Amino acid sequence: MRGPLSARKIATFQRRTLTVVRSALSNVILPIGNLVLSFLVTKFASVQLWGEFIEVLIFAQLGAHLVSWGNKEYLLREFSLRPAQISKIWQTSLISRGVLLAGLCAVVGLLGVPTQQTILIVVLGCGLALYQSYDVLILYEKDFVFSLFVELFAVAALSLTIVHLRENLSLNLLVVLFAVTNLVKAAMCLRRFSHLTLQQYMGTFDITYFSLASPFFFLGFSGMLQSRMDLYCVSYFLSPREVGQYQVFTSFMIYWQSIAALILLPFVKNLYRLRDDTILKISTRLFLFGVFLLVPLLVLIQAILSGLYHFHLSSSFFLFGGLFVLPTYLYLPMIYALYKVSLQSVVLTINVLGAVMSFCLNWLLLPRLGMLGGVMAGAAVQWLMLIAYLTQRKALKGGYTDVVPELP
Repeated sequence: MRGPLSARKIATFQRRTLTVVRSALSNVILPIGNLVLSFLVTKFASVQLWGEFIEVLIFAQLGAHLVSWGNKEYLLREFSLRPAQISKIWQTSLISRGVLLAGLCAVVGLLGVPTQQTILIVVLGCGLALYQSYDVLILYEKDFVFSLFVELFAVAALSLTIVHLRENLSLNLLVVLFAVTNLVKAAMCLRRFSHLTLQQYMGTFDITYFSLASPFFFLGFSGMLQSRMDLYCVSYFLSPREVGQYQVFTSFMIYWQSIAALILLPFVKNLYRLRDDTILKISTRLFLFGVFLLVPLLVLIQAILSGLYHFHLSSSFFLFGGLFVLPTYLYLPMIYALYKVSLQSVVLTINVLGAVMSFCLNWLLLPRLGMLGGVMAGAAVQWLMLIAYLTQRKALKGGYTDVVPELP
């Protein structure tokens, strides 16, 4: 009996591991691709052009996030509860959010931006929003290989075009390239998931969608604001060249943070069944793993920035960059613990406070210290958020099982 049982367990473990690996590759290809594209633009054009593009991109992404209105998290739950109505649910979400998209496009048109740039920003935002509408279907179908192929295709197409154009690149042309690429990715998803999205035409505008999905939206939106408030402030205070350098540097830091999420992802289901003291043990182990990565990754990032990007930053940048990263490794499991006891409102509150603190500190430090002030503000906010999560330990008490998943 033990032989076949062990074989089944091994097969199950291999299948789950393969799914996790595919998911991880699908999630990391986009940030890696963005780093590749930032390198090509800065190499063949200029850092200033990349900074100008980032100033456009972050606001297009902000609009796309507003239009998404929690559709991935909310629809994933609805698909699981009503699998026979996936087509109707997805169409209703898309149609309802389409009204929001039209409203945002009208607002952009009233901002006084030149007509050509307004059209480009709107097209880029629409492409981002439409492609994001398929994220939930990729997750639900676990079609991570397809997602990986789409992202690789996009990065390859953009890279070849940028290399071909070289110094002929301009801001408007770069926006057009990213907009068209996102529309093509959305078309590829439409073809891939037509058996789900176009199975039946029953979607209608539903005003209640916004209230039902709002808890998921506000959690995601507050987290996005908290993580990007520094970049909004940097784009306001600093030159496009500095914006480009800052975005590349902080991208490396944020991707380093995301390693913690990738490690926890396969064990999220287990975290919902653990006691508070066990979750704190996992947090400690994850934090120690982050400390273990500290010096090697800082050295690697410094080598990449100086050798490839020719960014020569002082050691203070990397010191505060490391301090910016580490708190996430400690408080990330605590977020799932708060979700476990239905305290999403606490996470929302801490995210909002983090965004406000980031705005205040960046407003204070950026005019005085430049890019370094932004990195210092980011590190301070992360440690203050960690303190806020640690104060919630009493709220995490509960009688759950004590099965500790194995982490690195």
